[in-house]
Amino acid sequence: MGAITRRFQEKVDCIVTECYVYAATNLTRGDSVKRVKIMRSLWDTGASVSLISARVVKVLGLTSIGKSGVSGYNEGIDVKDTFLIHLGLPTGDIVTNIMAMEFESDEYDVVIGMDVICNGDLAITNKDDKTTFSFRIPSEQEIAFSE
Repeated sequence: MGAITRRFQEKVDCIVTECYVYAATNLTRGDSVKRVKIMRSLWDTGASVSLISARVVKVLGLTSIGKSGVSGYNEGIDVKDTFLIHLGLPTGDIVTNIMAMEFESDEYDVVIGMDVICNGDLAITNKDDKTTFSFRIPSEQEIAFSE
């Protein structure tokens, strides 16, 4: 049950934070769990599912649990491998048993999608052309601006 706020000195067009990716396992048993720290994870409200790079798959030695189709900005549907992971957020919370889809990117190793974001409260403001990003998990209350 944590929260994060990041303040930027300018208006930004993407929110990027660190996170951890864990191979899916029973975290309560106290077993040694393989994980990798990701310095560039993109928060994407337009992604319905979270994504992990081929590099993360290789580092953690993950095994595909299936395939899923994804449509994006390009034409058609790409079929990608899916993996069961746990995601350690910069709030200190771990969201477990996420079915993440593999993707190729030179910029990011993780895309945090709505499958994770919908577990909490997210706000982005741009007062005085300075972006402030806040996220807390679990959701605590409705955030509503005056109508």
